[in-house]
Parts: sequence; C-alpha cells; structure tokens
Amino acid sequence: MKIDLNEHSPFGDLPPLPNSATTRHGVIFDPRADEWVIASIVHEEIVFRFRKLEKLSKGFIHKLKLALVHYATTQSDSHFRNIGQRFWVFYHSELSLSNAILNTIELHHIIDYRSALDAASEWKLGVLRILFLNMETLGYSVCSTQAVDYLRDATIKGNDKGTSVRTRDPQKGPFSDSELLAIQSTLNDAYANGDMDLSTYAMAWLFLAYGVRPIQIAPLKEKDLIVGVDRNGIRFYALRIPRAKQPGWNTRELSKVRYCSKQIGHLLETLIQSNSNLKTDPGIPDGEWPLFIGSTKGHLPDLHYHLSSKQIGTRLKNTLSHLTGLKMNSRRFRITFAQRAVDDGKDPYTVAELLDHSDTQNVAVYYEPGPAMVERLDRHLAMELAPLAQAFAGVLVLSEADASRGDDPSSRIYDKTLRNNVDRPLGTCGQLSFCGLYAPFACYTCRHFQPWLEAAHEEFLGALLADRDRMIAEGYSPKIYNIKNRTILAVAEVIQLCAAEKESSVGAAA
Repeated sequence: MKIDLNEHSPFGDLPPLPNSATTRHGVIFDPRADEWVIASIVHEEIVFRFRKLEKLSKGFIHKLKLALVHYATTQSDSHFRNIGQRFWVFYHSELSLSNAILNTIELHHIIDYRSALDAASEWKLGVLRILFLNMETLGYSVCSTQAVDYLRDATIKGNDKGTSVRTRDPQKGPFSDSELLAIQSTLNDAYANGDMDLSTYAMAWLFLAYGVRPIQIAPLKEKDLIVGVDRNGIRFYALRIPRAKQPGWNTRELSKVRYCSKQIGHLLETLIQSNSNLKTDPGIPDGEWPLFIGSTKGHLPDLHYHLSSKQIGTRLKNTLSHLTGLKMNSRRFRITFAQRAVDDGKDPYTVAELLDHSDTQNVAVYYEPGPAMVERLDRHLAMELAPLAQAFAGVLVLSEADASRGDDPSSRIYDKTLRNNVDRPLGTCGQLSFCGLYAPFACYTCRHFQPWLEAAHEEFLGALLADRDRMIAEGYSPKIYNIKNRTILAVAEVIQLCAAEKESSVGAAA
C-alpha cells in the first residue's frame, strides 16, 4: 500500500486526502479528484463520480473518500468496487431524495432501504454494514448513533451460496454429463470449422480443464506454460496458474503449478506460436506477453495488453451461449469441475486444493445429496431428443461410392460387436490420418464420419440402448452409462436422416 499525504486537512480532525494512492495492482490515482477512473484487471476501469453525490456535504464526501482509499489500497479490485457500488445504489435509493444537504445517515434511511429488499437481496444491506461499521472504526463515521447500533445488532441474511449446486439448477447449476459432452463436441467442431478463433478455443478449454475463475486466466502470461522434454524426447507440460481471492496478495504474487495434459499443453503452445503475429510493441519483453493478448496496452503495471477478467467472462458467455444454446458463465464451469471431482471420489481437501480454496468450508455443498435421478433414455426418447441435441456431426451419404475416401477399403467403419457385421460397414471415415478414437462409438459425433444410407444404424442403436440398460441394472455409476448418451442421440439422428432420405427418394420416383 502506498499513500502520499497532503500537509493539512480542511476538515478539522479528519486526516487529509492523500495526493496519490496506489491500488494493490500498482495503479496510482488521485483521491482528491471529483472523479476516480482506476484501471483494473477485473473490470477494465473502476469509475466513481463523487460530483454526482449532490445531496451529501463536503465533509461526508471527504469521509467516504477516505474510506474508499482504504479499500482501494488494501483490498481486491472486486471488493473495492462492490463496496463503492453498493453505496452509490443506496445513495440513489434513499439519500438522493433528501430536501437538504446531508451530513449523517439516519436510522430511517437504513430501515427504508431494508424494507425495499427481499430475502434474496438482503445481502446488499450486509455489504453496506461492512462499509459503515468500518468507517466508524476508522474514525470516519457518517451514521448516527441509532443507525450504528441498529447495524451492529441486526441479523442480516447473507447471500445464498450453493443453492444452484444443491438443487442441480438447469440454468445456474453444474452441467450434466450430456451437456458437458455437447459443449466439448461443439467447441471442437466450431474451432475445426473456423467458427471460433484459437484464443477463445484455448480459453474455453482452460475453464473446462481447471475450473478456474476469469481473474485467474486474465493475468496468465506465456511464460506460465512450463514445457519439459523427457529422455525419450517426449514433451510434457505444467501450467503456473495465479491464485485469486487471497487477502493481502496481488494478482500474480501467488500461483500454483498444476499438471497440464499433453492435449492442453500442445494447444497452448500453438496459441503462443500464433501470438507472435500480435506482438507489435517492442517495449514488452518476450516473457511478459500475456497468454491471451488484448488489443490495447492498458494502464496496469506489468499487465500490459492483458484482457480483463470481465472481458474473458463475457467472451466465454457470448461465444458458447450462441453455439450451444445453453446458459453459459464461468461459474457453471467451475461448479461442474468441483461436482465431477466429488463424484469421482475426491476428498474435501483435494477438492479445496483443486478449486484453489484455502480451506474446506465452501466445498461441503458438493457432498450434499442432490436430487436422485436416473436419466431415462429409450428409443422413443432418443428419437424425440435427437433433433434438439444435433449430436451427429458428419454427412449422410447414399453409398460408399459417394463418400470421401470411398475408394479406400481401410476407411470403412465397422462395429464388430454386432452379429454378421464383418461385412456390413456402418459408414466411411473421411479423415486421412489415424485418429485413435473408439470406433464406431466416437464416429457418430465426429465431423469426418459419413454414414451410409443402407447400414445397420437401427441395430447399432438397439445395442447401445441395451448395453446402457444393462449397466443401470448392474448398479454402474451414472457417469459410466451416461457417457454414450450423445452417441445414442447421434445414431438416432442418423436413423431419422436415413428415413427422410428414403421418403424423399420414394416421392421423387412417384
């Protein structure tokens, strides 16, 4: 924390406002100004316009500024901004209605404000209580004795935590296994088809792989990807992820080195290579370039060209919501990551470590029994859901002769678990290289697959559903038997496409 003081204060015993103050992220601002515009890694800019507080006395505003300087220099950007914004809302709701200039917040202001809140929003008064009681402690009190006593004694409901997880809320809670598979498939297809840029694609996979907050992605630099080579020349990776919400520490002062899979590591290496085209500022050393490069330099020391966490969250939300039709935000990825870790048998300490929590008090909700539910999926339901899921990613062809690589017998896709299927291919693979995925289960959701019109798709669907029913009857975990749900829906869609094609052909012949 850094503060440069004036020589004297115009308000008696109150300390003067400093000539300058420095936020935890190293941004210097002038607290004496009527408008504060403070650069932020979280929100790009934090703006407070004190001249808009027309019903407050100069002494009141002086005290408010002193308190906000304290928050700006000792707390995170998010907490500082939240405290300030809550006061501005309170001012416009209650204080701006006054006929006279106010020096003090009275009890009736607090009670009137509380009466306008409901159980779900009462936490907003709790934030104001933090501000007003801290101002009292610091010697900058703006509340009457009655208002202070009321705030100290009142029982104020906090912000509900864990409700979306506990109830498996379909709009705010963790993604289901089927939704998660759909998101992953949509991501891969969008990038492969050129509908998503490399930066957004890599960003989305970091949310999926680590359950991180946007504030942990925003300060990432290229140097945070650690690359090693073993004695056999095989590359391995680790990722240094900045910690977030750690009191008293700046964004990049604390970090954790996390294992990075080869797929994610290679993706980030590709992104770094692509970034070379964006590095046009010779004043930024190579090691200091952000992993996700923004279009403007910004005013944050040591974080030039970094996107803000708000920009990252907005990009994720807008891009994936448009592509998938699901309600998206970084929090849903985070609680999905946590819930899957718990479902996989991880203990509370491991889950807290994965979520970058300092203790286990906030992970208990993931261990609470949720609504017990077995996802029913039979042939009828699969046919109903198939057009909505759009899980099939390939192209239906009339025959092998119409397929890309149709002249190559090695491109045929079989399912040898079906009887007499040695000579009955399901379709053709249009990819030249060996993908190594589990055919034909992975094929129906792959964009390179070309199912044939006259193939045993109906029989294959029956086998998939029978195997799913068997696993349910034998007590398998839903995570096991739900993993093929998307394939089931894709096969159902192919069956519908085949039926439509045959009907069209009959109509044309008539």
